[in-house]
Amino acid sequence: MLIIGERINTSRKIKGEPVIEKAVKERDSEYIVDLARKQKEAGATYIDVNAGTLTEGEPEALGWLVTTIQNALDVPLSIDSPNLEAVQRALKVHKGQAFINSVTAETARLESTIPLIKEFGAKIVALCMDDAGIPHDYEGRIRIARVLIEKLTNAGIKPEDIYIDPLVYPVATGPQYGKAVLDTIRTVKAERPDVQTIAGISNVSHGLPARKFLNQAFTVMCLEAGIDAAIIDPLDRQLMALIYASEAILGKDEFCAGYLSAHREGRLEEAK
Repeated sequence: MLIIGERINTSRKIKGEPVIEKAVKERDSEYIVDLARKQKEAGATYIDVNAGTLTEGEPEALGWLVTTIQNALDVPLSIDSPNLEAVQRALKVHKGQAFINSVTAETARLESTIPLIKEFGAKIVALCMDDAGIPHDYEGRIRIARVLIEKLTNAGIKPEDIYIDPLVYPVATGPQYGKAVLDTIRTVKAERPDVQTIAGISNVSHGLPARKFLNQAFTVMCLEAGIDAAIIDPLDRQLMALIYASEAILGKDEFCAGYLSAHREGRLEEAK
């Protein structure tokens, strides 16, 4: 499974303090590179960068994040913003194939984002949301997923670069939300195996105590449903260990090569 590290987000607080936002505002490259490096070493394939709380200087901040991280590390990034000016600024300085995180089926947003996807050859996170909002049920989400796939592929976007995100709601707000994501993933993979699926896992546990247990359980369930990528905290070693183990059991890790590699590198030690 493709792992996108979620920790470089200016809305994220550590012990109640806006540490990431402070680091970005002060252009603390040492802190940001260290955080990116730790995620990469923990198994992240991509690093997500989000400066959404910097409403006055988001384009400059995203561009700085991309340049700072890629000058220090050989790692591709996920450009996380609904602000197309900020996304374009970041893509112009990005090395290699980036993720654009994200687009929806909202008419204006989709039409304005497609040219950027094509110009930069980016992968795209496509959210199951349209002009009417986010459906609460599985049926509404799969309907939007089909529209997104049709419009993006008709525009010339490669199916393998399209990552359908069912949108994870907290299960504390409705018992149907976890299953709606799992059913959407299964249906997309059954109907269009050439299209990818993705989810922001940690949203499932918002508002509940001991969130790691919910995140870990939900990740394993998503893997069984066929998910291709996940936006997670790769520094949660127990979560990463469960991913390696689940992929081995589900036959997604030939000869358990990934699991054995993780063990040799000491990434399973805290999962004893």
